[in-house]
Amino acid sequence: NNNKDLPLDQLSVSILKDFEIYKERKGLKPNGINSHIRALRALFNAALYEDKIDVVKNPFKRYKIPSSNPTKKRAIPKETFLKIRTVHYPEGSALWHTKNYALIMFNCRGMNLIDLVKLKKSNINQDRLFYGRSKTGEPLSVKLTPELNQILSYYLKQEYNDGFLFPSNYDGSTLHHEKYKTIRRRVNERLKQIAHDAGIKEHFTTYSIRHSWATIAKHMGISTAIISEGLGHSSLKTTEIYLKRFD
Repeated sequence: NNNKDLPLDQLSVSILKDFEIYKERKGLKPNGINSHIRALRALFNAALYEDKIDVVKNPFKRYKIPSSNPTKKRAIPKETFLKIRTVHYPEGSALWHTKNYALIMFNCRGMNLIDLVKLKKSNINQDRLFYGRSKTGEPLSVKLTPELNQILSYYLKQEYNDGFLFPSNYDGSTLHHEKYKTIRRRVNERLKQIAHDAGIKEHFTTYSIRHSWATIAKHMGISTAIISEGLGHSSLKTTEIYLKRFD
């Protein structure tokens, strides 16, 4: 729109089609275009619901969003994943912290990185770690495993700003979300290095940790209900769909 604001009530089928073509020319794949337009539709529907706009015709009822092609993702097998325990880095180095983060997230049932960097010392009470999942607000509680206890003992002795548990902290605000995105990018870059050092050939990111925990749990015979609770999903159906995406 030539860098001008586009009021939501001026959205039309032709604008949506033009946007789709524009993104195609930029090299975006159908899955990416689908994601962008679904996000726009969510904003549009929220504005309608809150009576922020008044439209005669809803363009999304006449416009077909490009279909996405779900790809089968590969989780990391248990024996392969645990190879990261065997690599060693100088204490306090960036790779040392990142290795710790990976093992903490795995011990915390596939915790999301955003939930990890928001943790404070006050989240730990006796032998449990309590936190709220950022995506859904679901309150979760994890028993501290021996490995988790050992790793956290270092961080509990440190003093970081505002009582955060880790040096890579994020207060959860939209104002500092760019900081979180930078943290995530750097962590994923280091996970790639750690995977190389550990001889892990599979794609290794913060999301891989979550995917792998869920898939490993499934292959160990843990019920979908327990996996669902661990992941903080709102329904069993969500977890069933989630697990189908992985080998």
